[in-house]
Amino acid sequence: MSLLNYKILEVFEPNPSSTTDSRQGSLSVLIKSDHEIAQAQVYSEIVANRLANILGIPVALGVPAKHNSTQDTINFVALMAYEEDRKIYDFTSLDNRSYEQPNKLKKGIMADIDHLPELLKLIKFYPKQISYIAVFDYWIGNQDRPLNFKAELQKDGRGLIFALDQGSSLLACKSTIDASFEALKNTEYPSIHPFQKLLSPLFVGEMIERINGIPDWALESATIFDENIGNVTIADQYALFESLRYRRKFLREKIKNFI
Repeated sequence: MSLLNYKILEVFEPNPSSTTDSRQGSLSVLIKSDHEIAQAQVYSEIVANRLANILGIPVALGVPAKHNSTQDTINFVALMAYEEDRKIYDFTSLDNRSYEQPNKLKKGIMADIDHLPELLKLIKFYPKQISYIAVFDYWIGNQDRPLNFKAELQKDGRGLIFALDQGSSLLACKSTIDASFEALKNTEYPSIHPFQKLLSPLFVGEMIERINGIPDWALESATIFDENIGNVTIADQYALFESLRYRRKFLREKIKNFI
């Protein structure tokens, strides 16, 4: 998997206590918080990020963060990727182009999705990564993948693709925590994905094996904390741990609909 770099905004004075010639600085970030239509966005972003790192999913990193003015509020700070040295295609932008659908488009592909010509190129450039992302999204209940990824589509590129914004997954896949738990109980959810019918059965199988192979201690460490995270109580966190254990039992059966 190619290395994703993040964007430095400013470099300040040297760190006076450093013995490694480090300097103070600031990064370009996107700050997220819980809100009315995503009451558990911060917790869900933190957990999805941790799980993605365990599994080797190419996602942009983020960290929990606080500000002096709102010390009791935990935010999720997504790091902004450095893209200036690469020709990164932005699938997050709206696509107002009009174009004819390709001949013999495979049945089940989302033909009305934005950026369809570029989306079809992903089969050639990133069969492994898009298969991994799709299986991961199904497991965490993320039906919000359209317009939430970027990729390098040049033949001479180094092969960079990354997903971003998992804020509508897990306990934020619906507007409330209770509704999200109900959605996660439904093995047919999510029912659509932008990569559906573009997936490699081989790589789909690899990611299913990885998810099923996560030991309970690792899954617990990614989902359960010793404090409430925003609106998510410790009891909710234990319940999500059990929901993810439940959902991975059905991966092999249900992901067939996406292949």
